[in-house]
Amino acid sequence: MCGTQIPFIKMALESHGGVIVLNPNDNFADLKTEKKRLSFSTREESLISTKIIAKRGSSSPEEHTSTAMNVAFIAHGYGGLVFVDLLVQRKQEVMNKVYSVAFIDSMHNTQHQTRGDPQIQEWIQKYCYEWVSNSKPLDKAVGSLSKVNCPTVSAGTEKYGLAPSCCLRAIFKYLNSMLKAKTTTSFRYSPVRTRSSTSKKRGNK
Repeated sequence: MCGTQIPFIKMALESHGGVIVLNPNDNFADLKTEKKRLSFSTREESLISTKIIAKRGSSSPEEHTSTAMNVAFIAHGYGGLVFVDLLVQRKQEVMNKVYSVAFIDSMHNTQHQTRGDPQIQEWIQKYCYEWVSNSKPLDKAVGSLSKVNCPTVSAGTEKYGLAPSCCLRAIFKYLNSMLKAKTTTSFRYSPVRTRSSTSKKRGNK
């Protein structure tokens, strides 16, 4: 199952989390490859053999990703670019709902996409982490000179296609620690209801 999303989905479910699988790379269909399924005649096939159409219920990668809810993101390759676009377009909503992002060999460019917005760059550096294909052992720091980015570490392999499976457990360890930190912080600052405070509140009515 190496190279598929199945191990990620299984591990997320084992952690009692909800899962939303986004597929922003597959929005169009080549009718030439769909002719048997669509049962077109030979004459119709010749007319549509090179036609590319949008899949039903699909849209652009950027619009597709805007369905995000209160979850952590795992973004591989172009998915990282799409997430940063979502962050720029809906900054406050994303910052309020998303507690962490794990990039894998992401194609995003923080400096270019954020247009120098210091608030977004600070958020990315604080709540995001990236694993990249590299010869270093898993989770060892990897320098990046091409962009202002979040902390970057090795995925434990030099092969792009193997990176997600190699750093799978490291990613969930990171996401779980970020969720725990967020939960602890929220609990620390939430008001505690006591009998005396309730009585005072009733007395003020």
